[in-house]
Amino acid sequence: MIGLKKSVSSAVVGLLGLAACGGGSPGSGAPDQASSNLTLILSNAGVSPKASSVSVGSSITVLNSDSAPHRLASNPDSQQVDCGELNTPELLPGDAFIAIVADRSGTCAFIDSLNPSDSTFQGTISVTTSNLSPSDDGNGDGGGGG
Repeated sequence: MIGLKKSVSSAVVGLLGLAACGGGSPGSGAPDQASSNLTLILSNAGVSPKASSVSVGSSITVLNSDSAPHRLASNPDSQQVDCGELNTPELLPGDAFIAIVADRSGTCAFIDSLNPSDSTFQGTISVTTSNLSPSDDGNGDGGGGG
């Protein structure tokens, strides 16, 4: 669990916005395929994307491009797992926070603890473990042993 807080320039904001593109079809409401990096953008419209998927060990960047401060917090309920690495410090406009997803699978929900009833700043991240194919023994050589 790593957390970094930094101020970002508009050039970096643009690059992070590009990194967040791709994945699922627009407007489908379905989470993107699991990826190794995810950028959550906080803006005056809320958090984007609201639902996404990452694999264990992925990095999640939370970028506040809004004019108001925000503080994400894991919001577990009976259907979700607690994901403490999503708990950010207060992010002022332009601040970013980077977290590494812990070794767990399940659905992590989050809210903006500064605005807990605002559903536009609530979302979920599905965490998946990587599945090795039968021909991959996990040692990186692509062989099944022998």
